[in-house]
Amino acid sequence: MDVLYEVAVDAPLAATLTYSQPAGRLEEIPAGCCVRVPLGNRRAIGYILGPAPPQAEGAPSFVIKPIAEVLTEAPFFPESLIPFYRWIGRYYHHPLGEVLRTALPLAPTSRSSRQVKAKMRETLAPGVCLQPLVWAKGQRDVPAILASVQEKNNGSLKKSELKALTLFLELFHQGNGQPVPRTLLSQRYPGAGPRLNRLLELGILATANERVYRDPFGEPPAFHPVPEQLTTEQHQVLATLIPAISTANFAPFLLFGVTGCGKTEVYLQAVQHAINAGKTALVLVPEIALASQLEAHFYSRFGSQLAVLHSGLSDGERFDQWQTVLSSTAKVVLGARSAVFAPLEHLGIVIVDEEHEPAYKQEDGLRYNGRDLAVLRAQMAGCPVLLGSATPSVISYQHCIQGKYTLLTMRKRVAEQPLPTVEIVDLATVKRSRADLVFSDQLINALGETLEQGKQSLLFVNRRGFSSFMLCRDCGAVLQCKHCQVSLTLHRHQRILLCHYCGYSQHPDTLCPSCGSARMAGLGIGSERIEEEVQQLFPEARVARLDSDTTTNRKHYLAVLKAVRSRQVDILIGTQMIAKGLHFPHITLVGVVWADSGLGMPDYKAAERTFSLLAQVTGRAGRGDDPGRVIIQTYQPHHYSVHLAQHHDYTAFFDREIAVRQPLRYPPFSRLVNIRFSGLKEERVEQAAGLVADFLRRRQWTNQVDILGPSPAPLVKIKDRTRWQLLLKSRYPAVLHEICETLLAEKSRLCPRAVTMNFDVDPENMM
Repeated sequence: MDVLYEVAVDAPLAATLTYSQPAGRLEEIPAGCCVRVPLGNRRAIGYILGPAPPQAEGAPSFVIKPIAEVLTEAPFFPESLIPFYRWIGRYYHHPLGEVLRTALPLAPTSRSSRQVKAKMRETLAPGVCLQPLVWAKGQRDVPAILASVQEKNNGSLKKSELKALTLFLELFHQGNGQPVPRTLLSQRYPGAGPRLNRLLELGILATANERVYRDPFGEPPAFHPVPEQLTTEQHQVLATLIPAISTANFAPFLLFGVTGCGKTEVYLQAVQHAINAGKTALVLVPEIALASQLEAHFYSRFGSQLAVLHSGLSDGERFDQWQTVLSSTAKVVLGARSAVFAPLEHLGIVIVDEEHEPAYKQEDGLRYNGRDLAVLRAQMAGCPVLLGSATPSVISYQHCIQGKYTLLTMRKRVAEQPLPTVEIVDLATVKRSRADLVFSDQLINALGETLEQGKQSLLFVNRRGFSSFMLCRDCGAVLQCKHCQVSLTLHRHQRILLCHYCGYSQHPDTLCPSCGSARMAGLGIGSERIEEEVQQLFPEARVARLDSDTTTNRKHYLAVLKAVRSRQVDILIGTQMIAKGLHFPHITLVGVVWADSGLGMPDYKAAERTFSLLAQVTGRAGRGDDPGRVIIQTYQPHHYSVHLAQHHDYTAFFDREIAVRQPLRYPPFSRLVNIRFSGLKEERVEQAAGLVADFLRRRQWTNQVDILGPSPAPLVKIKDRTRWQLLLKSRYPAVLHEICETLLAEKSRLCPRAVTMNFDVDPENMM
């Protein structure tokens, strides 16, 4: 009987499909392999999930087509992860094949004929004639070996061939008998090619191809030794955590530790315990910047057992890192959000650093939350999960109060350093001697004092570019992107106006599109402007800037971090990527240029994000021997998120935030699903959103679900597509998922083909 396979096809299909064995193939295809399959009048990529389930009795018959081509003979993911993928597809209402495409970014795709492959190199080893000589006990006498080889070949070897053989033997012995890369011999002896070919013909040397793993680190990361002793709080936390690792049962923990308390060492010790027990470990960070920071710590402790997975690596490097995990060579995976899909088996611990970060949420395609999936992986693997943060998410902290998570606390910094003193500058009332600059006199003076003392400063601004918008001084119009209903940002160094959503750009010397005036002025604050003003104020200072404009090259990012660490930078300026996780002991001053930029956002989490960001960036000061000082500039000094961040009081903030959310029934007192509609024609998008809202309001769920909208999204147009949304809020998650399934079944009737309808389950961003 022909073998039938269940295949998840990379297409917007609700169900998996059944295919038969490829024509002429005898071997069965293992689960986890990538294949090409016929789909309608085209071919698509599919992923083998295993034998096809038996057809239900009475189900309509259909023609089963054979698989067209097997693209990977070896599995690209372990069979044990298939239940994980299926759960993701059900929970986020996303086609399973597209879930797998997201989880396996380097697997073959139908969108590109290019396939990332293993890198191979030619190596040379002793041939039949040479082996008895080089493997003789104690035989490292190169002249004696050369004489024996020459004698066996009747003195036919030329001087140049003996020179090539001499070089080979030296490198072979230096490498303790490992094969020598042919490229290395050619580098040392540019004319070696023909001579090596002659030695191969005579059987003196033998050739082979070996796998080369591309190094993701470049130069070796800085070494971090194991501390001589742990703090009392580190001991206490590990005393609770390690027994949970040993018992190998699912147990969720929230580690609430102030900035600089030594959470990283807790992570390292927990991972070491899991490795010692024969298990593996998964460590997630919210973005590449933190992955690069932690790489050095984990590489120092685990060496070649560590694999790193994030988008800062080249495709080849990511492919090699994935393969080391798949082959069980690597036992520890460290990476950003997508590393949650790493093909680890036998998990012993899952760690999520900075668990409060919204960056764990994917905002397009499969809108998954990496933190939540990390908890799920731990649950499915039967191991503990540790969520760490100095500012836990309101939802996670509420889980501790309800007993769903175990709360672990670390209230003191390592070496008993005090938390920095925080000063608030009210920009609405303070008088400034330099009104043309964004700095208060207080911050200018503090920067000057820190510079004189030979210490380092950090300046934080939550926007990149020079000016966040261009305003016409005659009619007041703001210059917007042609494809998005958002303002263009001035990047003065590059001399362009840039849309941060679609990448559209134009020259800054432009006329007002409304009145034709040439009097266009850049207004608003960005990291580029801060850099220029700092250089005006302190021309002698060594200034560096870190934002997404300057860190497109990972090597440049690491070079800047190294320069800060070695005190070659006096003032570091940056956006969110420098606000958390980084440890620079000589930074004693932190300045927040504009603290309340996010408070005006139409988002119920605006206050939580502001508090977390201020508390995190505040924690960059005073992590060494000298005390830290923080100056926060704001127009809303009395807002509770700003005031409580000044006093490092998370629990008071949590109580205040819960009191705001509970009457409105926002999470953690409900669950949300944001139904997003988009299309090229505004009237069709609005009509579809209205039809879906009317359909829902006529159904039986009205008493169990709040239906808010429909309404235009705050960013109503992105990449030429108009965007509307309909927010569902309920205390009953099962009802929300039932609604999503019903809408998917009715989609063709409610939504024209020109309108896209997607579900954002547990949304992080309401924009």
